[in-house]
Amino acid sequence: MRTAANRIARLIFLGVVVAGTPVLPDGHDPKLDALGQEIVKIVRDNFYDLHRGETWVAAHDHYGASAGNHDQFIRKTRDALAELKASHTDYYTPADPRYFGLLSIFRFKELPARAAEVESIGADFSEDGFVRIVFSGGPAERAGLRRGDRILAAVGHPFQPVLSLQGLAGRPAVLSVERAVGSSPLEIRVTPRKVDPGKEWLEAQEKGSRLMERGGKPIGYVPLFCCAGEQYMEALQDALGGKLREARALVLDFRDGWGGCNPEFVNVFNDAVPALTTIGRDGKEQRYDPSWRKPLFILINEGTRSGKEVVSYALQKRNRATLVGTRTAGAVLAGKPFLLSDRSLLYLAVGDFRVDGKRLEGVGVSPDVEIAGPLPYAGGADPQLDKALDLATRY
Repeated sequence: MRTAANRIARLIFLGVVVAGTPVLPDGHDPKLDALGQEIVKIVRDNFYDLHRGETWVAAHDHYGASAGNHDQFIRKTRDALAELKASHTDYYTPADPRYFGLLSIFRFKELPARAAEVESIGADFSEDGFVRIVFSGGPAERAGLRRGDRILAAVGHPFQPVLSLQGLAGRPAVLSVERAVGSSPLEIRVTPRKVDPGKEWLEAQEKGSRLMERGGKPIGYVPLFCCAGEQYMEALQDALGGKLREARALVLDFRDGWGGCNPEFVNVFNDAVPALTTIGRDGKEQRYDPSWRKPLFILINEGTRSGKEVVSYALQKRNRATLVGTRTAGAVLAGKPFLLSDRSLLYLAVGDFRVDGKRLEGVGVSPDVEIAGPLPYAGGADPQLDKALDLATRY
């Protein structure tokens, strides 16, 4: 009996669970342990790979108890989720741009309708602060920011894409921008706006869709940062039937951003879909063609994910598109966001996919024409786009 009692006392001293709840070390927050247990339960009940999920849960039960503060909890959570080795699996707080992106795409009935709105300058950034994409029609474009610029500071403080802009909507803010290695930072004045990310992505697509002259030929270009919703496909079809109608070829930009493309997206470029001609009483003919039948080039890179990979693979396999750039992310699981009690988000892979029988998760899609797209200090240059445009002029 004494031996058993000593063993139980030792377990309690070490903080090991004896009756379902650990003894927390001094200074540790029981709320973080509870939040961690929310995540453990969701993984146990929803992760797409049952065996791997159960193994992970056994290894991380009450992991939040060892976090001394919220920052530590975030790091521990992200490190733990990375062990699942699955795409569409991460942890986001309102300090992350992707947090608001998920709120915009999925919506939550528990949150106000405008919960996804966030202060934005209309640009997408790499983790180390380089401008990946300048959204057409946004404040960053008007301010003169370029692809490859590095934002060092905003209003005198180290730059963070969300936190640096909070409370600054409608007010000019000075950014410290490094445009070339070792050069003196530029001061660029930009006025953030508060906007729903989904609306900003759609505006960027609509305003960025344009004819580009190359070798004396009109080439259509459409930037598609996100295709998680019918509005993005409809905007593409509107552009193809409208201002891009005279283009000799099309360059569709699938780089970075979000996936979400419905498989029906492929039909926009399906030659088998019939074109219809209506003839009125006056004998006049009107043609309706829902498909783009001319040459198609798709820009891809390591940030091309999910539904964009599915569409790229399907069109490549059917010899309907030429893929230009670098291999895609190989992030082709079904993801679902879970709103936690503190309003942070767990994004979790809940389903596996095969595309025409092939598993793309962890594999990705290879380009037909491989060309790098260096980002840091690019000065606005975009060799991948230039290559696609050059290829398009052959038609």
